[in-house]
Amino acid sequence: MLIISEVLNSTRKEVREALDRRDEAIIRRLAREQVEAGADILDINTATSMKREIEDLEWVIGLIYDEMGEEVRLSIDSPNPEAVAAGLGLCKARPMINSISNNRELQSQLTPLIEEHHPDIIGLTLGTRGMPKTVEDRLEESKRLIDSLQAVGVELGQLYIDPLVMTIGSNQEQAHTVIEAVRAIKERWGAQGVKTCVGLSNVSFGLPQRSIINQAFLAMLMESGLDAALMDPTNTGMMNVLRGSEALMGIDNHCLGYIKYIRGK
Repeated sequence: MLIISEVLNSTRKEVREALDRRDEAIIRRLAREQVEAGADILDINTATSMKREIEDLEWVIGLIYDEMGEEVRLSIDSPNPEAVAAGLGLCKARPMINSISNNRELQSQLTPLIEEHHPDIIGLTLGTRGMPKTVEDRLEESKRLIDSLQAVGVELGQLYIDPLVMTIGSNQEQAHTVIEAVRAIKERWGAQGVKTCVGLSNVSFGLPQRSIINQAFLAMLMESGLDAALMDPTNTGMMNVLRGSEALMGIDNHCLGYIKYIRGK
């Protein structure tokens, strides 16, 4: 499964303070820890900086490459198309955009960037009606997104659909709904190359001992066909569940990945 590190995000106090103080050591340490723990892609978000977002984004990307080399894959995470353009222009390895939705204005601004840089894309099941509530809502938004992206030449193999995880603290049915949505998306479009992705920790927001909920949710989602997750790979319990699930599901050939992981610990 593709591991997208969620840690280099300016909504986190440590990262926000490092941006404000221009603390290179913290950014370098976080990047190294995430890659060494197993992150395939580092999600970079400096959006809370507002007017300084692009400047901060460029600074963080420069530090990551200086610390870890240019092979590191980056996900540019911003609601601002200008920041996405700046970030993509600095990426050395194949980038990812986090994210696009069924907002037509946003799509029109991101489409030229997709055509130029050929990134992987996290696509949200989000349209004019707001957050989806049911599996059917998510499938409907998925179809709209797929149709609109295909119309401008996007290959479906680039697309990771995010069915939008909400906390079970306010709506307990939503976890099961997302699990079934992942399964349905894979059944309907998986053969065409469409993949699935979630922001895993959203499910436990507002609850104590959140990692327990997150780990259980990850195992259930993987059985439903999940391809990628935004998560913290330095969380040992989470990685134990991930590698163990891969072995149990047979997607880890001869359990070699699991054996390597255990020996590495």
